[in-house]
Amino acid sequence: MQRMLAKAEQKIRNLQNKIADQQREIRDRRAQAKREENVIAERNELKAEIADLRNENKELTRANREHVERNEALQAEKERLKAEVRARKSNSLSAGANLGGILQSSVT
Repeated sequence: MQRMLAKAEQKIRNLQNKIADQQREIRDRRAQAKREENVIAERNELKAEIADLRNENKELTRANREHVERNEALQAEKERLKAEVRARKSNSLSAGANLGGILQSSVT
């Protein structure tokens, strides 16, 4: 009888150890599942952030193109105005020279 009782107690301890191991495994798997959920959530947040950054990049690229076009138009206008000023100076210098020549011939 003692032997049967000892065997039964041993079997109970073995089963209790098995239960403890299974409970540890359950806790470990739950922790792993939670970590995986967190990784998935973070991945989704990063995907959304990447999409936002792509949209922002497109907007900045568009704005930059507009800025470059405006800058080029202003540069062209500046060059046109410079050429106009040079032409006016050239014309006024020629007119002055002609006027000077007319004045000299009338004095003589």
